Amino acid sequence: MDNNMAFAAIQMAYKLDDYSSREAFRKRIMSLTGEARQRVPQKPLLVAFPEDVGLGLLFTQDFERVRTSKTMVEAGTRLMEKYRINPFSDRERGKLSDAFPQAVRKLLVQLSPFVERVYHATFAEAARVHRCWLVAGSAPIAVGDCVFNTCYVYNPSGERILIQRKVNLVPLEQEEGLNLCPAETDHLTLFDTPAGKTGVLICYDAFFSALVDTLVKKGAQVLVQPSFNPLPWTKEQRESWEGGLLAAAQRHPHLIGVNPMGVGQLFDVVAEGVSSIVAHKERTPDGTGYLARAKSHNSEEIIIYPG
Repeated sequence: MDNNMAFAAIQMAYKLDDYSSREAFRKRIMSLTGEARQRVPQKPLLVAFPEDVGLGLLFTQDFERVRTSKTMVEAGTRLMEKYRINPFSDRERGKLSDAFPQAVRKLLVQLSPFVERVYHATFAEAARVHRCWLVAGSAPIAVGDCVFNTCYVYNPSGERILIQRKVNLVPLEQEEGLNLCPAETDHLTLFDTPAGKTGVLICYDAFFSALVDTLVKKGAQVLVQPSFNPLPWTKEQRESWEGGLLAAAQRHPHLIGVNPMGVGQLFDVVAEGVSSIVAHKERTPDGTGYLARAKSHNSEEIIIYPG
């Protein structure tokens, strides 16, 4: 296998305190990116963070107001009170059951400029300072009245070279949760690295063969799958996860897949998962399809290939 580039999957452990201020978030991202670069001091490096790394920025401006909340819903409700968003103010104009999702959407649109500004500035700096291609997980970013689960990608100069939005949403992102908008498939694009053309499919999207095939037809050599799994890492979860990038690499033997997974907790939302870097089984020394894999499903790790 051509080792002209190294890959680092950051299995970041989310903690609410990491979002207590812009500087706390900056220090956290810079530290993790710097640790990955220290382990690969010379070779071109792609660093990938997990999905929803920017989600906690929703709470940063009002951290003292929300930090004692027991649940994500309670924290959101406290923010609605702060920004005078009444979930039931539209009761007469629509169904009562629609009121809370509409209020959540209004809140995310209200907070999006701050989230986007901090998310962009932080990861652009990390890519530039540590001279790496950086797949910045994702954050909720508004475009007009829609909010998308959005991934930014940066080159070693700190320039943003890709905006990728999630197409297929999980229940936590649908109306009963964050009330995000699904993206269209026609914006799926690639960016160039020393390892070849590279694409991003955010979490659930990598389980859809049609999306994988779209990027492969465009010339993808590497696919990155930033992920956040808000479920216990059971045997069934582990087996189902093999239907993502690992399966894609068996169908497309030239592919390398990089899957950073978030772990840790934000309020009552707990994430577990095992980050991995995968390829076709015939390209891996032990025949499993895994070039590198995290040792834990609930602790922070940085996995690197070649290690």
